[in-house]
Amino acid sequence: MVAQQTTMQRMDTPANAGFPLYHRVAGELAQAIHGGSLRTGDRLPSVRQLCQQHGVSASTITLAYRWLENQALVEARPKSGYFVAPRHEPLPEPEIDTRMSGAGFVEPDDFTREFLFGSEDPKAAPSFCPMPARELLPEAKLRHLTARMNRQHPEYASRYFMAGSPGLRQEIARRSVSAGLRLRPEEIILTNGGTEAVHLALRSVAKAGDTIAVESPTYWMLLEIIRTLGMKSIEIPTHPREGISVEALDLATQKPGVITACMVLPNFHNPLGSLMPVANKRRLVALAHERGFPLVECDIYGETYFGDERPPVLKSFDMHDDVIVCSAYTKTVAPGFRVGWMAPGRHFKTTQQLKFHTSITGSLLQQEVLAEFIRDGGYDHHMRKLRAALKLHCQQMSEAVARHFPAGCKLSRPQGGFMLWIEMPLHTDSRKVFERARREHIGCAPGATFSCTGRFDHFLRVHYGEPWSMKHDAHIRRLGEIVAEEADLGQARATRVAKFSGAA
Repeated sequence: MVAQQTTMQRMDTPANAGFPLYHRVAGELAQAIHGGSLRTGDRLPSVRQLCQQHGVSASTITLAYRWLENQALVEARPKSGYFVAPRHEPLPEPEIDTRMSGAGFVEPDDFTREFLFGSEDPKAAPSFCPMPARELLPEAKLRHLTARMNRQHPEYASRYFMAGSPGLRQEIARRSVSAGLRLRPEEIILTNGGTEAVHLALRSVAKAGDTIAVESPTYWMLLEIIRTLGMKSIEIPTHPREGISVEALDLATQKPGVITACMVLPNFHNPLGSLMPVANKRRLVALAHERGFPLVECDIYGETYFGDERPPVLKSFDMHDDVIVCSAYTKTVAPGFRVGWMAPGRHFKTTQQLKFHTSITGSLLQQEVLAEFIRDGGYDHHMRKLRAALKLHCQQMSEAVARHFPAGCKLSRPQGGFMLWIEMPLHTDSRKVFERARREHIGCAPGATFSCTGRFDHFLRVHYGEPWSMKHDAHIRRLGEIVAEEADLGQARATRVAKFSGAA
């Protein structure tokens, strides 16, 4: 009886609340299938067994199995029962767009501004923001550490260190070895999130009017930062699996002075999820030194790897101290703490001065709490759990997209991070898909915001930072329907335009 009550309590979670009981039973079986506990060909419990286990009627279990059949997760075999169905074939990956773009100022249109400032929706599933769900973050542990730190050091609320927490800088330096670095605490500058780190990095190596090379596509906030600093950007073709094309960057920088700096996300790129191979990282660092431009490396997702080892950062191959690495704890531990950091290398003095003139310092209390969290092993324990969860969620989201999206779609295969990059049929308008999905509380991001070229207008980014639920599956199914409808409308528009052009 106790086991039965425990099972029912587990099924009645907030993620499944509001759905019929058979959905909750089906959800538990679906999670076991997605998680690998039940594999293709495995026989599932009989209707009678599940009735006894969950304390529900036979009709409820039958509805649950029918729902799972409709999702192509199970199949019924006459006189044998239900079995786990063969998995859907993965969608093909998007291909690299090798076209180059000329340098120019970034000017977001009204739609982009609407997306940037109007995408917060607590009802959205999946969410609009690429970060873990609250239940995957160490809120309780951080709350306990914050209370204890306040009791032991009440002076933290009435003073600050301009260099920030010595303890946190020490822990960052200690952990940098796993990324291939050997940093000293005094080489690290603490920032107010990753955004300030990127701001400071660009201001340290470039000025208004200069041109910054970026990946194409790239994180929309990086384009916004370049714009607000009065700089220009040139987009370099980027592979959905291996990151920025070193060959294309080489070609674009043949003429000296074409770019002032290059900004990249080599580990689990946003939005592609790509991971640069080590050989490409070495070549990129060597090319930058040869051509005389610094690299600004954003490594905010580097700890979210699905494999056995953390991938090295670009700066680990830097023999000339000219790579600026930026990171933060805002995507993996405490988004609200707004704690980031950077190692500016030979640009340290310039960056330190800019930091002082920009914000002087950050919250000493929150920095010390993070230092203690890392020092006592809480961070490593949390990240192991988070990586395992993200890997599972990535698989669940990928399979849902394969089930529910129309023919002709392509899907990235990230090895870490929080996001999937979906290529929709050619004439599908990502803006229209986004607008319709947002009205139905379905979180996604239009590809149009990740480039200034228009070449990614038929792409979409979705996140998998939350535990899978029946609500998520239903929303991805609905998103697939919207994509299919907009694909048909887009093809019809393209056909009409072609006929009109031919007639003219």
